[in-house]
Amino acid sequence: MKFSLKTLPQSFWLKVTSQIREFFFLEPGEFRDFLLSYYHLPLFARYRSRFILSRVRIMAALFAVLTPLWMFVDFITFPLWVATTLANGRILTSIAFALLALLCRCTPSLSHARSGIGLLLIIPTLFFIFSRVLLGGIHFNTLGSAMVAGYTFLPFVLMTGLALFPLVVAETLMFAVPLLSAFLASELMYSGKLLPGLDDLAVFWLLLLIAIVGSMASLSQLQMMKVLFQQSNLDPLTQTMNRRSGEQILALQMAQAKRQSFPLTIAFLDLDDFKKLNDQFGHEAGDNVLLQTAESFRQALREGDMVIRWGGEEFVLVMPYATLAQASKRLDLLLYSRILQRPDGKPQTWSGGIAQWPADSADTWMQLVKIADRRMYLAKKNGKGRMVSSDEPDFHNGESR
Repeated sequence: MKFSLKTLPQSFWLKVTSQIREFFFLEPGEFRDFLLSYYHLPLFARYRSRFILSRVRIMAALFAVLTPLWMFVDFITFPLWVATTLANGRILTSIAFALLALLCRCTPSLSHARSGIGLLLIIPTLFFIFSRVLLGGIHFNTLGSAMVAGYTFLPFVLMTGLALFPLVVAETLMFAVPLLSAFLASELMYSGKLLPGLDDLAVFWLLLLIAIVGSMASLSQLQMMKVLFQQSNLDPLTQTMNRRSGEQILALQMAQAKRQSFPLTIAFLDLDDFKKLNDQFGHEAGDNVLLQTAESFRQALREGDMVIRWGGEEFVLVMPYATLAQASKRLDLLLYSRILQRPDGKPQTWSGGIAQWPADSADTWMQLVKIADRRMYLAKKNGKGRMVSSDEPDFHNGESR
């Protein structure tokens, strides 16, 4: 029987993942988030992208100023024609850095952030390869040879530069592997050999170690950023978006809905008689109900939908690409499943209002929330424990039609 990794049971992979997570003192879900950015919250991805792009601009502006300053050393050290050729390369490199710093004003997104890092690394890498090819095979005096050796430190500077950015493992590999390959290729061109020698392998090994250390520093930055993001943007009890971050999400989704012309539906939900629950059973019991509610909302929604704790016992659900009918059907299944339980075993109901752009006349996300909020109060007024999706609902057996 042919062995394959796919034949291993899922329990084996779960155990391996758990052991790795425990070894690195990671919380559930963090190991996955450090490997790939696919599961990051959209708001966190935007926050990280903005941070990366700002650092790309700062570093590009700094290199644009520093790169041409070394020309004076080149003219003192190398023959005139060599120094002039290097100076031309430095000027072009400096112009490229300046353009990157000036033009890197795009909308924060992961694709733009990765492109910015890629350009920041490609520009000096091309200059490094250019300088190695130019200086290869030329015999210099002692001072010139020392300066030539100094050019080999540029890849080490680039590798340490990875530590400036909060990156996941897949992203560090995306940038480190091409840099390592470019360095090895330039060394072979410089020496004129087909295979690397022991000296080349020793330098490559040192560069690989620096890449690993730089990647660990990137992951440390990512972990710290993730913790700060959670503290400032997530509700500490339910771990859903808090109102501050929720307003940013709504503004972003509304702008995208208008730009791409897709429906955007939100639901404003409020737990019924929650104050009585707290008064009768205590705040700890109320907190448990809030936790159950947040989890049930998360389970009911699709991937890409968002849950916001708007305040107290109020929640806002953001459902892009969903119509009123689709959202109502999904939430009705949850509402009438009576899955939420109070401490006395009775079902915990909630009332809600649904609004959709562009079906409802709302030009801003605030107007959309106001419409959903008004319909939520209409549901409360007409008996609670129901959803309302229009300003004049037709109630039948406790449901809005």
